[in-house]
Amino acid sequence: MIFLLGPGGVGKSTLGRELAKRLSWPHIDLDLEFCESFGEIGGFIGTHGYERYRAENLDLAFSLTASIDRPTLFVTSSGFLAARAGTRDYAQARQLVSTGYGLVLLPSLDIEIATPLVVARQLSRGFGLERATEDRKFRERFDIYRREGDVLVVSMEPPDQIASAVEQAIHQKT
Repeated sequence: MIFLLGPGGVGKSTLGRELAKRLSWPHIDLDLEFCESFGEIGGFIGTHGYERYRAENLDLAFSLTASIDRPTLFVTSSGFLAARAGTRDYAQARQLVSTGYGLVLLPSLDIEIATPLVVARQLSRGFGLERATEDRKFRERFDIYRREGDVLVVSMEPPDQIASAVEQAIHQKT
């Protein structure tokens, strides 16, 4: 299993769809699965709070991966690995990712280049997000994700080019 990891707006879902198609692998997008099971994420958080969202999201991720018995691409949510160190959530999210291969996606290792790109992508999604909040979240999560995963993919290339490079790397390993 390949877990696609990174902050919101870095292109995990787009890369996941493209890479799954190229590899002929099943593709699971945790955000889409959450919306199907619980409704729109922002509404759920507004009603139940962020901590409950994180708990339900993590439980759903474990449930979705429990019976997978073949190579699969699993797109995680933006804050999947961003829990406070030392918490149950922190340990469980990392334990789940350790059962597969973690691929972290970032557009640049320079936070001043990456932030405006990612924030613009987030704001273009039409979820009523606020620039200052998205800027803060990305900056808080940037270093967390730089340290995570088994491989760090840093690119501003189009998703099909990133998918091609990842596909080639996978085929070289197998």
